[in-house]
Amino acid sequence: MPKRVSFVSLGCAKNLVDTEVMIAKLGEAGWELCADSTQADTVVVNTCAFIDPAKAESTDAIMEQAQLKKPEQQLIVAGCLAQRYGEQLQALVPEIDGVVGTGAYASIVEVLTEAAAGARPARLGFEPEPEHDFLPRLVTTPRATAYLKIAEGCDHPCTFCIIPQLRGRFRSRSEESLLKEARALAQAGTRELVLIAQDSSMWGRDRGWRRGGLAHLLRGLHEIEGLEWIRLLYLYPATIDSELIAAIAELPKVCKYIDMPLQHAHPEILRAMLRPGNGERYLEILEDFRSRIPGITMRSTFIVGFPGEREEHVAYMEEWLGRAQLDRVGFFQYSSEHGTPGATLPDHVPAREQRRRLVRLREAQRAASLAARSRRIGSTVRVLVENRTRRGWAGRSMGEAPGVDGAIHFTGPAAAGEFVNVTLERTTAFDFHGRIAHG
Repeated sequence: MPKRVSFVSLGCAKNLVDTEVMIAKLGEAGWELCADSTQADTVVVNTCAFIDPAKAESTDAIMEQAQLKKPEQQLIVAGCLAQRYGEQLQALVPEIDGVVGTGAYASIVEVLTEAAAGARPARLGFEPEPEHDFLPRLVTTPRATAYLKIAEGCDHPCTFCIIPQLRGRFRSRSEESLLKEARALAQAGTRELVLIAQDSSMWGRDRGWRRGGLAHLLRGLHEIEGLEWIRLLYLYPATIDSELIAAIAELPKVCKYIDMPLQHAHPEILRAMLRPGNGERYLEILEDFRSRIPGITMRSTFIVGFPGEREEHVAYMEEWLGRAQLDRVGFFQYSSEHGTPGATLPDHVPAREQRRRLVRLREAQRAASLAARSRRIGSTVRVLVENRTRRGWAGRSMGEAPGVDGAIHFTGPAAAGEFVNVTLERTTAFDFHGRIAHG
């Protein structure tokens, strides 16, 4: 009988891709995927440790599996929490039979083999990656959408962020390996390819591209038969170049959508964060996109309550958001992470005040988001159908990224995985409602 493995995957899309690779590698080695962890021979918890709530969720998942664990079962902890606290976790939770960090997940078969022999392995180094060998890969997202991780790690020194310690230096995957994986995904039914990395717009700079690398990659992906949409997430303001904007504008398959986490706009806070640029420069970048790609949807995220943030910084952000007119924005309270420079800065903002500022900035953004949604009412958009609902169907247009931007709900004949034209009739705070367009 094949051995059975069950996965609990937490955190971001990059973590999800790691889980999909581990599942596929175990499948090649004869393991069978099991949905019920109580029926599995081994349970792998792929964890996140980016901020405190993520660490708490990961810890809860580990403890839940430890309590459910049977004497004959093995429990493996993978991912960011393992990378950061692997040996401590093994010491504190004796039920853990092995840990594998973010730099060694490709060795999951060896880890499970060693754990079965009673070795309690701890693979936490950044092992040489054979061109990020992601094939074969078991995609767990809805059939028509798949993530493509184009790089690993990060070189940016942001003072609030632990990611470089968790995932190592920035390493672009080769163009050859990415095109090979994208072709395989398209042949398996993927219609929307979502490109992800810690800094997607930096792709290729460690491989000799001073600029224009991501634009070059987009043009190669655009030629792949079967792909309909190519979506970009996690662009970085300092690595966006004119070639990239031109490629988004010129290539029909590339979604007219950008996700560019800016984190703040006031120059003093950006300097404290060791982030590039300032609010005025960011407005110039946004205007460059808008002038060259009319109708583009723009999303960003901001940290509220960074150490040293004062009333004038919050007031500046309110005014800046009114000028930026972003379509969608996510606000997050600052989380002080041990091991980051930000944790040692003075003048930390109390959590209660952080929450008050977050509500204040959300309210400042509300009018811009409502105006952006209202402009779309009456238009007809191409929608990728995702699932049936109680009253019809739900899907997304080029203007909605999976998992973060809400959905388009509509009535009319459709099927999951196909594209349909939908006329938008009304909007709520997050979603659109409409009907199939005829004629």
